[in-house]
Amino acid sequence: MAATAEDRQVELQRRLLGGYQLLQTLVGIRLRAVSDPESVRHLTWLSDVTAAIELIGRRMTVEGPLDFAAYLEDVADFWSRACEGRPVRLDVRGQTALLPDSHLLPLAIITHELIANACRHAFPDDRRGSIAVAFSRAVGGVSLVVRDSGVGAVTLVPAEGLTLVQGLVEHLGGAMSIETAPDAGVGVRIRLPLEAALTH
Repeated sequence: MAATAEDRQVELQRRLLGGYQLLQTLVGIRLRAVSDPESVRHLTWLSDVTAAIELIGRRMTVEGPLDFAAYLEDVADFWSRACEGRPVRLDVRGQTALLPDSHLLPLAIITHELIANACRHAFPDDRRGSIAVAFSRAVGGVSLVVRDSGVGAVTLVPAEGLTLVQGLVEHLGGAMSIETAPDAGVGVRIRLPLEAALTH
């Protein structure tokens, strides 16, 4: 019996997910083989991006529009495991909102990048703290806020990760604001319009 179009789609999605898992494995092997800080930083970033794509890919195998709040549950599990053994609490809250395909991968990468920055830089020397992620509907779009209670900064020098986030936000026609102060953590607020994306 010939495979239906739905069967072929499921098989293609399965192969894509297998490819992401293989890439994660390859990056992990390379990470164990390098000691140069720059190489470690770049490979770690690649691992984070691959994880973001794989997690959103798993949700995209479900029929119908993807609920980003449900995806955030997977993100919470992923980063809770990454922070295991450290005194860092992760609180993720999402309001149900269906996103167009054009927004899914960029917003997944944005979310992973912001949480990764907080996990890796906000709590040095086993500092205790928390990371709060809030995703909600807003007038004409959606809002994402990622805030940590970490070390903060006097002035925020745009890091490579935040530059990437800013670029993706601008690509989606959105806006981003950042708040920080010494010992008061960092808060990043992102607003993305959806009306134009949903009409195409």
